[in-house]
Amino acid sequence: MQLGFIGVGNIGTPMCRHLIEAGHDVLVFDVHPSNLARMVSLGAQQADSPKAVALACDIVFSSLPGPREIEHVALGTDGLADAARPGLIYVDLSTNSPTVAQRLCATLAAKGVTMLDAPVSGGVAGAEQGTLAVMVGGDANAFETVRPLLQHIGANVFRVGDSGSGCVAKVVNNMLAFVNSMAAFEGMLLGVKAGVDPQILHDIVQSSSGASWAMRQFPHKIFAGDFSPGFTIDLAHKDLRLALELGDELSVPLVMGSVCINLMRQARANGRGGNDLSGMMQVLEDNLGMQVRQPPKGN
Repeated sequence: MQLGFIGVGNIGTPMCRHLIEAGHDVLVFDVHPSNLARMVSLGAQQADSPKAVALACDIVFSSLPGPREIEHVALGTDGLADAARPGLIYVDLSTNSPTVAQRLCATLAAKGVTMLDAPVSGGVAGAEQGTLAVMVGGDANAFETVRPLLQHIGANVFRVGDSGSGCVAKVVNNMLAFVNSMAAFEGMLLGVKAGVDPQILHDIVQSSSGASWAMRQFPHKIFAGDFSPGFTIDLAHKDLRLALELGDELSVPLVMGSVCINLMRQARANGRGGNDLSGMMQVLEDNLGMQVRQPPKGN
């Protein structure tokens, strides 16, 4: 079975590598030559367009920044649709708008291509370790075909439902993660401002009802003052905007999400959009003129 992979950036590279390490032949395309060269060095073959990937492959994966890039790969010049043929399965691992995913699925289906929206969660670390959560929307038979492949990149693979439902699950998950992060940042600032040792406060919260993924990031990110990019504020802003757009479409008020995205806008306006999501803590720290840092345990 010939596999294709389009978009081998920070998360796409380790996902593609896992497929290669599992013994699959993978044909890759990326707009950045350095990304292509890296994948070739890992055992992939190189293509010069999404169309070329689709012409040669049975199943094509993509990992792309957002809806605009996904639509271009699927329907643009030299895109997948130009090479569409019955039986081709397209699995998009990106975070996409559910509405866009449904539209692309219908358009490609008319050409015989089955599209699955299959966004992932777990960040670069999860991609490296092969422990991502994968949320799949679309045809059940196609899902069963690709499930063994998805299990190479994810420890938890879910079929959510029909087309677009994987994207719904992803934007809901990310909105919760971002809002929870802001709550954790505010809580830690409050406690430290009141004089509580940051490490003790962190350990208490993590062993109590306030525990969260966001709190787990403190020891190796915020306490260390390390805001180097993993999952950037710019990407978080894009994902949260997708959730708010879905809320508009369904007339669902998203009050916490709206507050959170305004804080992200502040961070981006201050030139921090390329920082890790944990860099949102710096926005709140600046507002208070203080920092929450802590030497590693044992120092």
